[in-house]
Amino acid sequence: MTHSQFHASLAFGCVAILAGVALFAPAVPPASAEVQAARICREQGVKPASVGYDYCLLQTERAIEWGDPHIARGLARATAEAREACQSYGLDPTSGGHQSCMDRETKARNLLLFSEETLRFGPQIADHP
Repeated sequence: MTHSQFHASLAFGCVAILAGVALFAPAVPPASAEVQAARICREQGVKPASVGYDYCLLQTERAIEWGDPHIARGLARATAEAREACQSYGLDPTSGGHQSCMDRETKARNLLLFSEETLRFGPQIADHP
């Protein structure tokens, strides 16, 4: 066996071994909706243990479960903007007034977000025989 034949058979053997490992390796499961929601909230500036994080996580996780990551990002952004607005009013984050402010601001911003969204309709009941 010549050197080139040896190297070719060695390369072929390595490729075959790597293909076998890739074929029988367990698949990587997709990230859960909660993990995706946490990542989206962090990307929008809403960090864990900050004001509004739980609300952001709840809303974005629900949007991801609906299959709409665009809305999830919008909801996270709305939470971050609401938190900034309440902080600009000078409210203490531990006060009830701050929580009321967060409730009002997030609801108002979410309504604006959904008013800009185009409506998508699925199959209509009347279309089915």
